[in-house]
Parts: sequence; structure tokens; C-alpha cells
Amino acid sequence: MYHKILADGIFAVSSICVLAAMAGWLVEDVWLASTQWMLLAIFLLLVAIFVKMNTQEDEKLIKDYAKRRKNGGAK
Repeated sequence: MYHKILADGIFAVSSICVLAAMAGWLVEDVWLASTQWMLLAIFLLLVAIFVKMNTQEDEKLIKDYAKRRKNGGAK
């Protein structure tokens, strides 16, 4: 649950970076150059994908831990 919200937020920021790159290319640079905005957008997109990929693993670990704790062994 937490990972989905985090990944969606990072993806939203990545989309904003793309819009800033477009604005810099069409009108005037916004604090960074357009290519730097695109690099930041690509990096954030890859981070969002990485977080989404690890969601299933973390959910499985949490379920296994809860099952062990319920059975009395909290190792």
C-alpha cells in the first residue's frame, strides 16, 4: 500500500519534470536546462518502476512475518 502511493507520487513528480522540460524548450528555461529536466524525469521514472517492482516482494515478506508471528515464532 505504501509503495504504491510512493511510486505514484514519484511518477507524478517525473511528469512535472517533463512539463518543465517542455516549458524550457518552448519558452524559457525554468531553473534547469531542458535536458537536465529530462534527465531528472528519466531518473525519477526508473525509481518509480523500481519501487513498484519491489512492492510484491515486500508484501510477501510482511505476510510471511505475520504468519510466523501468529504461529508463535517471531524470527
